[in-house]
Amino acid sequence: MTERHDADMGGNGGGSDAMDERLRQAPIGIIETTSDGVVVDANDAAATLLETDPAALCGAAIEEKFPKSAAGTLREAFDGTSPTPASFEEYYPPIDRWLAVDIRVDEGALVYVRNHTPRKELEQTADRLDRQLERVQRINSLVATVLQQVIGASDRSDVARTVCERLGGTDLYRFAWVGDRAFSEERLRVLAAAGDAADLRERIDESLDGERPLPGQAAVASGETRHVEAIAEDDAVPRGVRRAAFGHGLRSCLAVPLAYQGTVYGVVTVYSGQEDGFSEQERVGLETLGSVAGFAIKAGHQEDLLVADTGTEVTIEVRDETVPFVGAATAADRTLSLDGAIPRGDGAVVCYLTADGPLEGVAESLSDREDVVDARRIRSETDPLLQATVVDDTPVTALAAWGATIKGGEYGAGSARLVAELPSDGDVRRLIEAVDAVVAETRLVAKEQTARTPASAEAFQDTLEEQLTDRQRTVLRTAHLSDYFTSPRGSTSAEVAETLDIAGSTMLYHLRRAEQTLVEAFFDADSRAGVSDPDAGATDDR
Repeated sequence: MTERHDADMGGNGGGSDAMDERLRQAPIGIIETTSDGVVVDANDAAATLLETDPAALCGAAIEEKFPKSAAGTLREAFDGTSPTPASFEEYYPPIDRWLAVDIRVDEGALVYVRNHTPRKELEQTADRLDRQLERVQRINSLVATVLQQVIGASDRSDVARTVCERLGGTDLYRFAWVGDRAFSEERLRVLAAAGDAADLRERIDESLDGERPLPGQAAVASGETRHVEAIAEDDAVPRGVRRAAFGHGLRSCLAVPLAYQGTVYGVVTVYSGQEDGFSEQERVGLETLGSVAGFAIKAGHQEDLLVADTGTEVTIEVRDETVPFVGAATAADRTLSLDGAIPRGDGAVVCYLTADGPLEGVAESLSDREDVVDARRIRSETDPLLQATVVDDTPVTALAAWGATIKGGEYGAGSARLVAELPSDGDVRRLIEAVDAVVAETRLVAKEQTARTPASAEAFQDTLEEQLTDRQRTVLRTAHLSDYFTSPRGSTSAEVAETLDIAGSTMLYHLRRAEQTLVEAFFDADSRAGVSDPDAGATDDR
C-alpha cells in the first residue's frame, strides 16, 4: 500500500464539508476516499452500517476502518497505487452483516455500501427449505418404497430385512438395524442390520444384555420414538456403541417402535451422519413406516392362521383379579362364559359373555371400570347375553394383538381360562409371553394340533338350500338381483316388496330370517337356526 498523505485531504479539516449534500443524505452508505484510500468523508448511513461514527472514519485508511471479511476483497481493491473498481457482496463477521460494496473510481474513490443481510437471510432460508424439501421428498419416496415391500413380506424376518436393506447404507441413513421383541423379558434380539459399520452391529449385540439400555430398547419399553440428537455426547447410550458410531461418523439416531394397535413387536433404529439429523417430517415418515411394519407383522400371523390346513389350539389359564371379567365374576358370584371375541381394529376387543345365572350387577360392575366400555345386556334375562368392549391391556387384547383367534373362555373367581387358535407353526411360547406380560400369572393348560377341512363352496350352498325356505330364498334372491344390497341401493325395500307383490313388513321379515341363516351358516357350521318354524310371526304370506 502506498503511503497516505494528509495533504490529499484538501485541507478540509476532517472533511466535514467535502461530501456533496445529496450524498450525505443518501439512504445508502457512502464513503469518499483519496486516490490512495484515505477516507475523506462518510455519511451517517455508512457509519451506521459499519457501527461507528463519521469522524472516526475520516483521516484513516479505509481498509483499517472497514470491518474485515474472510475474502478481503475490499482490501485487495485498495492494495495498489490507485483503487480498483469493483462490486461484490461479502459477509463481515465483526458486525454480523452481509454488505454489498460498489467501488467507483475517478480522481479519488466513492465506496457505496448497502445492507443485504435481510435479502441474504431470505435467500439462505429459501435454499435451506429447498434442501429440506428435497430431502423430505427423497425420504418420503424411500419410505413409500419400503411400505410397498413390507406389505408383501412373508414374516417378521422378511419385514426386518426389507426395512434394513432399504434404509441402511444410503446417503440419507448410514446404518439401520431391526430388533425383535421377546415379550416376557422385554429384551431384543437383532433380526437384521444394514450399513458399513460391522463393529457397530457387534457393539449393539453386546449391549442388548447390558445395564444401559440402547435407544431401541427404550423405544420398545415406552412404545414411543426415541431420538438421540448427539450420540457421542449422550452418556445414556452404552459406551461401546457411542465409540463405534463415532468411528463411522454416525452422529445421531432415531429408534421407532414397530407397533400396531398398542402392541410393540420390535424396533427399527436408523443412524444419520448429521447431528440432530432427523427433521419432524422425517420422524413422521419413519413412524408411519413403524406402524405399517407392525401391521404387517400382525397380518402375517393372521394370514398364517387363515390359510393353514392345521392349527394349534391352546388353553391358557390366567390368575389375576384385576382382569375385568374375573373381577366381575368374583363380585357377582357367577361364572362368565366368553362366547365370542371380535377385535375392533383399534386395539379394543368386543366380547360377548353369558352367565350361569342372572346378570344383575355384572354389567354395572364393568361399567365402573376404565378398561371396559359399552357394557350392556343385549338379550333378556331368560337367555342373558352381555356385550362389553375391553380397551386396555388384558389377556383377550394381548391374544388379539398377537393375531390369535379367540375361540372361547370362562371367567371365575380369581382366574380365567381362554381357548385360542394360532397357526400350526405359531410360536406358542411367545404367545404365552404376550399374555403373561399383562397379568400376574399365566399357565399353559393344553396344546393340541387341529386339522382343518374347509367345506367347498358347493357344500356351503347345499347346506343353505336346505336351511332356507322357498319364500326366504325368493326374497333374498330378488333383493340381490334388484341391487338392494349395493351402496347406493338400486332398489328400496318397498320396491322389492312391490316386485314380489307382498307387504313391506313381510318382505323385511323373510329377508332378515334369510340373512340370519346365511350369517349363522358362515360363522357357525353347526348352526341350524331357521329350520324349525321359519315363518312364525309373518304378517302377510301373499
